[in-house]
Amino acid sequence: MIRGEYFMRMFVAIPVPDSVKQHARMVRNELGASRPDIKWVEYQNYHLTLKFLGEVNISDLPILKENLTRVADSAPAFNLSAGGLGYFPNRNRPRVIWLGIKGELEKAEFLAERVDAYLSSLGFEEEREHRFHLTLGRVRSDTNLPALQKIAEQMKVKGKLTAFKVETFNLMMSSLSSGGPVYSLLDTFTLNG
Repeated sequence: MIRGEYFMRMFVAIPVPDSVKQHARMVRNELGASRPDIKWVEYQNYHLTLKFLGEVNISDLPILKENLTRVADSAPAFNLSAGGLGYFPNRNRPRVIWLGIKGELEKAEFLAERVDAYLSSLGFEEEREHRFHLTLGRVRSDTNLPALQKIAEQMKVKGKLTAFKVETFNLMMSSLSSGGPVYSLLDTFTLNG
Protein backbone atom coordinates (compact mmCIF):
# COMPACT_ATOMS: atom_id res chain seq x y z
CA MET A 1 0.00 0.00 0.00
CA ILE A 2 1.14 3.55 -0.73
CA ARG A 3 1.56 6.05 2.11
CA GLY A 4 -0.89 8.45 0.42
CA GLU A 5 -3.72 5.96 0.91
CA TYR A 6 -3.49 6.40 4.67
CA PHE A 7 -2.90 10.14 4.93
CA MET A 8 -4.77 13.23 3.75
CA ARG A 9 -3.55 16.82 3.75
CA MET A 10 -6.10 18.79 5.79
CA PHE A 11 -6.87 22.24 7.16
CA VAL A 12 -9.65 23.94 9.14
CA ALA A 13 -11.20 26.99 7.46
CA ILE A 14 -13.93 29.59 7.66
CA PRO A 15 -15.88 29.60 4.38
CA VAL A 16 -16.60 32.97 2.78
CA PRO A 17 -19.80 33.81 0.87
CA ASP A 18 -19.98 34.58 -2.84
CA SER A 19 -20.18 38.33 -2.10
CA VAL A 20 -16.66 38.16 -0.60
CA LYS A 21 -15.39 35.89 -3.39
CA GLN A 22 -16.75 38.33 -5.99
CA HIS A 23 -15.08 41.26 -4.21
CA ALA A 24 -11.79 39.31 -4.10
CA ARG A 25 -12.07 38.49 -7.81
CA MET A 26 -12.72 42.15 -8.65
CA VAL A 27 -9.62 43.20 -6.67
CA ARG A 28 -7.58 40.43 -8.31
CA ASN A 29 -8.71 41.53 -11.79
CA GLU A 30 -7.75 45.16 -11.11
CA LEU A 31 -4.33 44.11 -9.79
CA GLY A 32 -3.90 41.75 -12.74
CA ALA A 33 -3.97 44.73 -15.13
CA SER A 34 -0.31 45.25 -14.18
CA ARG A 35 0.49 41.75 -15.52
CA PRO A 36 2.42 40.62 -12.42
CA ASP A 37 3.94 37.15 -12.04
CA ILE A 38 1.47 35.91 -9.44
CA LYS A 39 -0.20 32.54 -8.88
CA TRP A 40 -3.74 33.72 -8.11
CA VAL A 41 -6.00 31.74 -5.79
CA GLU A 42 -8.92 30.19 -7.66
CA TYR A 43 -12.39 31.67 -6.98
CA GLN A 44 -13.71 28.43 -5.43
CA ASN A 45 -10.66 28.18 -3.12
CA TYR A 46 -11.13 31.49 -1.26
CA HIS A 47 -11.38 30.90 2.51
CA LEU A 48 -9.99 32.05 5.85
CA THR A 49 -7.60 29.49 7.31
CA LEU A 50 -8.13 28.72 10.99
CA LYS A 51 -5.48 25.99 11.18
CA PHE A 52 -3.34 24.04 8.73
CA LEU A 53 -3.13 20.43 9.93
CA GLY A 54 -0.80 18.94 7.32
CA GLU A 55 -0.81 15.20 6.64
CA VAL A 56 -3.40 13.50 8.85
CA ASN A 57 -3.86 9.75 9.18
CA ILE A 58 -7.40 8.96 8.00
CA SER A 59 -7.85 6.65 10.99
CA ASP A 60 -7.72 9.84 13.13
CA LEU A 61 -10.62 11.44 11.24
CA PRO A 62 -13.41 10.38 13.69
CA ILE A 63 -11.64 11.79 16.77
CA LEU A 64 -10.66 14.91 14.81
CA LYS A 65 -14.30 15.53 13.83
CA GLU A 66 -15.43 14.84 17.41
CA ASN A 67 -13.06 17.48 18.75
CA LEU A 68 -14.07 20.00 16.08
CA THR A 69 -17.72 19.43 17.07
CA ARG A 70 -16.72 20.38 20.65
CA VAL A 71 -15.07 23.53 19.28
CA ALA A 72 -18.27 24.47 17.43
CA ASP A 73 -20.37 23.90 20.55
CA SER A 74 -18.15 26.29 22.54
CA ALA A 75 -17.85 29.21 20.09
CA PRO A 76 -20.52 31.75 19.04
CA ALA A 77 -21.28 33.02 15.54
CA PHE A 78 -19.76 36.41 14.66
CA ASN A 79 -19.51 39.11 11.99
CA LEU A 80 -16.51 39.91 9.82
CA SER A 81 -15.79 42.01 6.76
CA ALA A 82 -13.16 41.70 4.06
CA GLY A 83 -11.34 44.50 2.30
CA GLY A 84 -8.12 46.45 2.16
CA LEU A 85 -4.93 45.02 0.69
CA GLY A 86 -1.92 43.73 2.55
CA TYR A 87 1.29 41.82 1.92
CA PHE A 88 3.36 39.13 3.62
CA PRO A 89 6.08 39.65 4.68
CA ASN A 90 5.80 43.35 3.71
CA ARG A 91 4.95 45.77 0.89
CA ASN A 92 8.57 46.08 -0.31
CA ARG A 93 9.18 42.32 -0.70
CA PRO A 94 5.69 40.87 -1.13
CA ARG A 95 5.37 37.09 -1.39
CA VAL A 96 1.65 36.89 -0.59
CA ILE A 97 -1.04 39.46 -1.42
CA TRP A 98 -4.19 39.36 0.68
CA LEU A 99 -7.46 41.05 1.62
CA GLY A 100 -7.65 42.18 5.23
CA ILE A 101 -10.28 40.99 7.68
CA LYS A 102 -12.02 43.29 10.16
CA GLY A 103 -15.01 43.02 12.45
CA GLU A 104 -15.47 40.87 15.55
CA LEU A 105 -11.86 39.68 15.51
CA GLU A 106 -11.90 38.83 19.21
CA LYS A 107 -14.58 36.20 18.47
CA ALA A 108 -12.60 34.92 15.47
CA GLU A 109 -9.56 34.71 17.74
CA PHE A 110 -11.61 32.83 20.34
CA LEU A 111 -12.66 30.31 17.68
CA ALA A 112 -9.06 29.87 16.54
CA GLU A 113 -7.93 29.40 20.15
CA ARG A 114 -10.63 26.76 20.70
CA VAL A 115 -9.45 24.91 17.58
CA ASP A 116 -5.88 25.02 18.92
CA ALA A 117 -6.93 23.88 22.38
CA TYR A 118 -9.05 20.94 21.25
CA LEU A 119 -6.60 19.77 18.58
CA SER A 120 -3.45 20.12 20.70
CA SER A 121 -4.69 17.09 22.66
CA LEU A 122 -4.39 15.15 19.38
CA GLY A 123 -0.77 16.23 18.90
CA PHE A 124 -1.28 19.31 16.68
CA GLU A 125 0.92 22.27 17.62
CA GLU A 126 -0.78 25.46 18.73
CA GLU A 127 -0.34 28.55 16.54
CA ARG A 128 1.88 31.37 17.87
CA GLU A 129 -0.52 33.96 16.46
CA HIS A 130 -3.56 34.12 14.21
CA ARG A 131 -3.50 36.62 11.35
CA PHE A 132 -6.86 36.52 9.64
CA HIS A 133 -6.65 37.29 5.93
CA LEU A 134 -7.97 36.08 2.59
CA THR A 135 -5.10 35.16 0.28
CA LEU A 136 -5.47 36.58 -3.23
CA GLY A 137 -2.23 35.25 -4.70
CA ARG A 138 1.40 34.26 -4.23
CA VAL A 139 4.12 36.30 -5.92
CA ARG A 140 6.41 34.14 -8.09
CA SER A 141 8.82 36.87 -9.22
CA ASP A 142 9.31 40.66 -9.10
CA THR A 143 7.99 41.10 -12.65
CA ASN A 144 5.89 44.30 -12.82
CA LEU A 145 5.69 44.61 -9.02
CA PRO A 146 6.03 48.43 -9.03
CA ALA A 147 3.02 48.66 -11.37
CA LEU A 148 1.02 46.30 -9.15
CA GLN A 149 1.91 48.31 -6.05
CA LYS A 150 0.83 51.54 -7.76
CA ILE A 151 -2.58 50.03 -8.61
CA ALA A 152 -2.85 48.69 -5.05
CA GLU A 153 -2.24 52.16 -3.60
CA GLN A 154 -4.95 53.65 -5.85
CA MET A 155 -7.36 50.89 -4.79
CA LYS A 156 -6.80 51.63 -1.09
CA VAL A 157 -8.37 55.06 -1.57
CA LYS A 158 -11.60 53.65 -2.98
CA GLY A 159 -11.58 50.37 -1.06
CA LYS A 160 -14.82 49.06 0.39
CA LEU A 161 -15.51 46.34 2.93
CA THR A 162 -17.75 43.35 2.26
CA ALA A 163 -19.49 42.16 5.46
CA PHE A 164 -20.46 38.57 6.22
CA LYS A 165 -21.63 36.45 9.15
CA VAL A 166 -19.57 33.46 10.26
CA GLU A 167 -21.88 30.69 11.42
CA THR A 168 -19.87 27.62 10.39
CA PHE A 169 -16.35 26.38 9.79
CA ASN A 170 -15.11 23.50 7.66
CA LEU A 171 -12.67 20.64 7.75
CA MET A 172 -11.07 20.58 4.31
CA MET A 173 -8.83 18.24 2.36
CA SER A 174 -6.22 19.65 0.01
CA SER A 175 -4.97 17.62 -2.95
CA LEU A 176 -2.09 18.95 -5.00
CA SER A 177 -2.47 18.86 -8.78
CA SER A 178 -0.57 20.33 -11.71
CA GLY A 179 -3.16 23.13 -11.89
CA GLY A 180 -2.77 24.00 -8.20
CA PRO A 181 -4.49 22.78 -5.04
CA VAL A 182 -7.93 21.19 -5.17
CA TYR A 183 -9.95 21.57 -1.97
CA SER A 184 -12.62 19.09 -0.89
CA LEU A 185 -15.07 19.55 1.96
CA LEU A 186 -14.84 16.78 4.56
CA ASP A 187 -17.28 18.20 7.14
CA THR A 188 -19.02 21.40 8.25
CA PHE A 189 -19.42 22.47 11.89
CA THR A 190 -22.07 24.97 13.05
CA LEU A 191 -21.15 27.49 15.74
CA ASN A 192 -23.48 26.96 18.72
CA GLY A 193 -21.63 28.71 21.58
